Amino acid sequence: MRQQMQQLTAAWLILMMHALTASCSNINTNIYKTSSDEALFDQSGLQIPGGYLREPAHLHAPTPGNISQECQEDLYQLLNTSSLEYQEESRALDAFGKPGSGLLVGNTAWLGSYDECMDLEEFNYCLAYMYVQPKGFQPALIHWGVCTPASCSGEDVQNALKTMFVVLGDTSTSYVFTSAAGVSCATNPPIPYNAGFYCTVILFVTIGVLMIGGALYAEYLKLVARRKPDSLHQTSREEDDVPLLGNETNQRKLSVNNSMEVPKGTLQCPGIFGRFLLCFAFTLNLSKLMDTRQKDTSIRSMNGIRFISMTWVILGHTLFFIIVYGITTNPVSAVKWLEVDFGFQVVANAFFAVDTFFFLSGCLVSYLTLSRMKELKSVKAWLWFYFHRYWRLTPVLIVTLLVNLYIQPFFGDGPIWQSTTARPLCHQSWWTNLLYINNFYPQDFGHECLSYTWYLANDMQFFIISPLILVPLYYSPILGWIILCALAIISMVTTGVIVGVYDVSINILDQFIPKPGTGGPGLNYGSLVYEKPYCRIAPYLVGIGLGYILHRIGKRRVKMSPLLAIAGWVLATGIGMSVVYGLYPSYHAAQDLSKTASIIYISMSRFAWGVALAWVVFACNYGHAGWINSFLSWSGFVPLSRLTYCAYMFHPLVLMTFYPNFGTGIYLSKFLMANYFAGFVAISYFLAMVVSIAVEFPFANLEKLFMPDNPREKHERNSQVEGAGVENVEA
Repeated sequence: MRQQMQQLTAAWLILMMHALTASCSNINTNIYKTSSDEALFDQSGLQIPGGYLREPAHLHAPTPGNISQECQEDLYQLLNTSSLEYQEESRALDAFGKPGSGLLVGNTAWLGSYDECMDLEEFNYCLAYMYVQPKGFQPALIHWGVCTPASCSGEDVQNALKTMFVVLGDTSTSYVFTSAAGVSCATNPPIPYNAGFYCTVILFVTIGVLMIGGALYAEYLKLVARRKPDSLHQTSREEDDVPLLGNETNQRKLSVNNSMEVPKGTLQCPGIFGRFLLCFAFTLNLSKLMDTRQKDTSIRSMNGIRFISMTWVILGHTLFFIIVYGITTNPVSAVKWLEVDFGFQVVANAFFAVDTFFFLSGCLVSYLTLSRMKELKSVKAWLWFYFHRYWRLTPVLIVTLLVNLYIQPFFGDGPIWQSTTARPLCHQSWWTNLLYINNFYPQDFGHECLSYTWYLANDMQFFIISPLILVPLYYSPILGWIILCALAIISMVTTGVIVGVYDVSINILDQFIPKPGTGGPGLNYGSLVYEKPYCRIAPYLVGIGLGYILHRIGKRRVKMSPLLAIAGWVLATGIGMSVVYGLYPSYHAAQDLSKTASIIYISMSRFAWGVALAWVVFACNYGHAGWINSFLSWSGFVPLSRLTYCAYMFHPLVLMTFYPNFGTGIYLSKFLMANYFAGFVAISYFLAMVVSIAVEFPFANLEKLFMPDNPREKHERNSQVEGAGVENVEA
């Protein structure tokens, strides 16, 4: 009985590969040649040709010397009737991943039973990544879970699989070419408790202590103030701009909460340590976060636009991430949604939400900087201009890097999870994120540390060059507009040339895959166009132009006939719809756009999107938007918009924690994706709130505490709270 089981098991390993190829017609032959007909594992009763292997140039061909002796013996024993107990052996073999139905619709997740394998003391779970390439098709990446003897390392398993594929490949001339691209074996814990982990934990504990200590100290100050009722007086909420200690040397009042102030003469002003502690007080920062007041000079509709755009980003990533992990049982369904479902274009083109952030960033930088240009006349003032942006973005970025590297790996388990915890890209290139050059190095899109932070690099680079436009706009508007228009034209022309020369595709299915024969990595839409500042600056420039117009008009009324307003809305709606839904005819007909059409769409769509948004903001700001302005300007969006930066930084970590924890393939459905999306939004914004009151707001307060004489600090009493694009940076 046991002998028969072992023979059937060995036969299954072979027939599995034959069953795989039976679904596909011809081979893309790249087969290894053998020099003999020796038999491997012939104890199973099945003759499998083996022997010495020719070593191809692109892949190290395994030989018996590549597999440790102990692992070879244990692998042999796995198919030997007298080696293991029947129950242990049965469970190990049962835990192997097996090809299910739906291979031709993308069911490539053969994960097996992770828990069953890990319960066996003498075995360990490994996930093998295998490339399968039928002739005429792109390679498909198979995820195959194998329950191997514990003595086998990941390298041993990979070499054993390579040997098996080569041997099996020689048995049939109709074989699909397969190769083992990599193997990840489970470890406990997923990553070692190294110095980085301990330092990160100590840092977070310290921040937590400061938050609690600051809150207790603030309560102490209020308690002392209440015991001196003659020293208290109520103040209007308009006067209480920031619920923190004032830090100017000539300030005579100290705000300790939202409704009372303590005169300096009756309550001793805390020293530098006390004020430092109050910067981290979570009660004060939470009160600041939840404050829905807005300045008269604020562009209120931007709060709603910012929140809606952030949820749009999460919506796109909800589908994108699950496909990237390759654990869906029916990914072809998503392709059909793209081809058939008109409404699904909103998900497929969620990329334009990022262009919305670029537009908002340019508009606010222009609007706020032009209003205080008279103060920016010294080198010190301009240095502060740049330092302020770096200081307000970088602390949250550092915390995100630390969580990704040293904390998140401990928040999961499972077959996919074990293969995602190494983070080699972040260990190699984290420094490029802190310098905001990660959109140029590493060269290939997706090979950066936290690849979605390409946006921050672009936004920082746009901010660095913004004075080259803003200064001429302020002192010589005609010259400024010439520079602005010239840069927009140069950007669109450059994008069109890149698209034409490299023949990159706008099709979402091809955007991040190099075309055959292009010569290597970095030659796809994502690397050449998507993350490059000279291709993405157009909406930022539109925003700068609108910011200048808003600055010049100020609070004066803009009279406009109803017909003109309606025409403006019709035109803006048409432009926006053509950008988001313009590719649907191509998808529906299953035909790629011509090169000319691709050049026009890719080079001009982002600029057009910025123009459509410019009308929305302009009309809302000057009373020509009706209920649209009432909705976008709703006070409930104010706290949510303040969380946008942290939500952008942490929502991918939520998705990167959720999806890899699945132990089986995920069936794609629109209703399931909708439920996931709602959960991701809620969790992402909760984490954003925690990070905001723990990191973003405290470090903003520290800036005001230690550097009180900067021009931006002086100006903030009379200007809007700044929210530059994704990052909700207060002035």
